[in-house]
Amino acid sequence: MYDFKKSVLFTILLFVGCFLSANALAESGKEIKARMQARLPEIVRLLAAGTIGEGKDGLLYFMSGASGNQVFVQEENDDRKKVYGAIARQQGTTPALVGERRALQIYDQADPGTWLQDANGKWYKK
Repeated sequence: MYDFKKSVLFTILLFVGCFLSANALAESGKEIKARMQARLPEIVRLLAAGTIGEGKDGLLYFMSGASGNQVFVQEENDDRKKVYGAIARQQGTTPALVGERRALQIYDQADPGTWLQDANGKWYKK
């Protein structure tokens, strides 16, 4: 799990770095980066517990029957959307495509047992 956590952190920092260089939002990229870093340990815990999964769009979702802090997950997804939007503007593409590309990276790095969503919307454990 430690390697997964390091790779997720590296990827988040890479995405946030792109976001910072885009300067596309009034909100500070440093603030978003700090929030995402602060949430990472809890996200890793929730993924390992099977409470949440990584969607095909690069966002987090509660798994069927799971409950938890909806606000926490929504805040992470909101920050991910901001980063995806900034990268999309910088690369001349769409936030949806950036999210899908990010999901593929997440899938490659995910620990066994992590809930993932395939391209058809079906959930499975890695």
